[in-house]
Amino acid sequence: MADVYPNEAFPSESAVALLDGTTDQKTGLPYIAKGTGPASVPSYEIQYNRRQQRENNRLAILTEGLVVDEGGLKFGVYPCNYTLRGQQKRFPGATNQSMPDNVTRHVYIDSANTLHIADAYPADSSIFVPLAKVVTLNGAMTIQPDIGYARTTSEALVPQLGVTVAGETSDTISITFQLEDLTGHPIARRWLGEIWLSDADFGDLTATAPNGGVAITTGQQLGSHLVLNKHVKTISDANGTITLNISDTGTPTFYAMAVAVGSTPLISTAITFE
Repeated sequence: MADVYPNEAFPSESAVALLDGTTDQKTGLPYIAKGTGPASVPSYEIQYNRRQQRENNRLAILTEGLVVDEGGLKFGVYPCNYTLRGQQKRFPGATNQSMPDNVTRHVYIDSANTLHIADAYPADSSIFVPLAKVVTLNGAMTIQPDIGYARTTSEALVPQLGVTVAGETSDTISITFQLEDLTGHPIARRWLGEIWLSDADFGDLTATAPNGGVAITTGQQLGSHLVLNKHVKTISDANGTITLNISDTGTPTFYAMAVAVGSTPLISTAITFE
């Protein structure tokens, strides 16, 4: 879906005229009064440059980490401060970064404070700072800044679980649990968890285990079942994924509940066998 931009209206001329010689309290930027000229004290040039200097200082905050076209299929990156996995760092900026023609690349900083130009961003959003998507076409460059994503609160990186329940195949249903940040992006990190089956959401262990049993097909089960075919402890694969297969030849309904160390429990939708 394409972006939708509002058609913002300007205030009336009379309202703007009242701003002459005042200072905007929210920004500290002055409005130059009508009639100010070279002979004024301070002169128009001094008043204008004072305002520009203060405005530029404000705008400098927004240019941190900005990727810009330097011409000739080259780009540069403004210096920036950032926090990644709780560590405060400073990227000193870059210039003269070459791009091939007729490609799409993603520019980001990794946890070692190294600038990367890659086909795609890493899957784990907690290990890099996104800067921009750069597209070149017939010698021209288009830059889509992504630095705004890096300015989200640290809560976005708090791990949680997402769940997907697949359709039934040969009396088996697969339930996949994925470690994610609060924006829904997968986190490629191993996690320890427990999964159990219930007859109701937020219920106790199911009274009757599935007659075909359960099995961990992605990730690894740790030890024997805590309760046979009802409750297992497991560790995810390197992508942060655990998949549990439930098999039953009847028509029961289960709820799969999972908890990762340090997170809140997650409950799947109803898992109904036909």
